[in-house]
Amino acid sequence: MRFAYLRNRFVTHAAALIAGAVIAWLALPVWREAVMRWNQRDYGLLVEQCDGAMRDHYQAKMRAADEPSRDTGLALQAGEVGLIVCQDYDLYQKRLVQWGLREDELAQMRLKAIEARAGDLDEVVGTHEIRF
Repeated sequence: MRFAYLRNRFVTHAAALIAGAVIAWLALPVWREAVMRWNQRDYGLLVEQCDGAMRDHYQAKMRAADEPSRDTGLALQAGEVGLIVCQDYDLYQKRLVQWGLREDELAQMRLKAIEARAGDLDEVVGTHEIRF
């Protein structure tokens, strides 16, 4: 009798474990979508701020290389300080990865943020275009 009880207990625990794993696996896309929707606004704002800071820094760096002066040096330093917002962006992104998002979902969130602030196609192209 005791052996039957242990066997039944093992079977029920194994069945519960398998059912829980299946439910968790099926719920994972729903969870990721919820995390994306919940964080889209804040993440999008950080994407926009970091993108602007990187653009400003790049332009200041090019200006300082083309025409070195005290003013362009100060502008470059200001651009470097402006990059601090990218640290917040990076930390937020790592937090989203800890919550289960993959790089694909993060890329989708970045694209949504860029598209949300772009008024027309020229602005989207300008954002993605690499200028030398």
